[in-house]
Amino acid sequence: MDAHEYEYPLREYGMPEHDPDEVFLVEIKLSTVQQLYNNLDPAPFKEKELDSDAEEYIYTWFEEIPLDQTVEIIVYLPLSLISNEVTENIRQAVKNHFLYLKSLADHAISVQWRRERLNLFIGITFLFFCLTISQHASEIFAEGSLAELIAESLIIIGWVALWKPVQFFLYDWWPIRKRRKLCNKIAESKLQVKPSSRSA
Repeated sequence: MDAHEYEYPLREYGMPEHDPDEVFLVEIKLSTVQQLYNNLDPAPFKEKELDSDAEEYIYTWFEEIPLDQTVEIIVYLPLSLISNEVTENIRQAVKNHFLYLKSLADHAISVQWRRERLNLFIGITFLFFCLTISQHASEIFAEGSLAELIAESLIIIGWVALWKPVQFFLYDWWPIRKRRKLCNKIAESKLQVKPSSRSA
């Protein structure tokens, strides 16, 4: 679905002053219920996967809002399309979709933690091996510039072996953790379906 099918509310530059007690609204206006869903997904509406544009739009808004800010999602539809069933289906679809994304983030963190712990163990073992060899380079090889070059190279290679796991533990897992929290917040946020202004 093309992005222009949505009617986005006008956004002022920057975010409003942070107030945890204020309810921030994430609004999306649709002309049909089907716009919200992935048209290729044959599941019932309450179980359907959201359209990628809808997912990105909702997630991007939440990404800009502080995690402790209360947020409410407002979906605007023509009055003739609104019913209790439609409202409940949309609520369940949004909740189920972002809980599924949260489960994917949980799985990614779990898998990567196990993998990088193993990589860290391998890297430390390899570093120890390289440091040991470098300390005895002059004994293994003839003393001189070649022995020094080999010793220094082994030290560098040993530390480089730790680069990937260290990068993960210091930096790479934070975006996944943030995505997990945001998806959970979206799933737990209150959602209302209201008539669009053209339907009033």
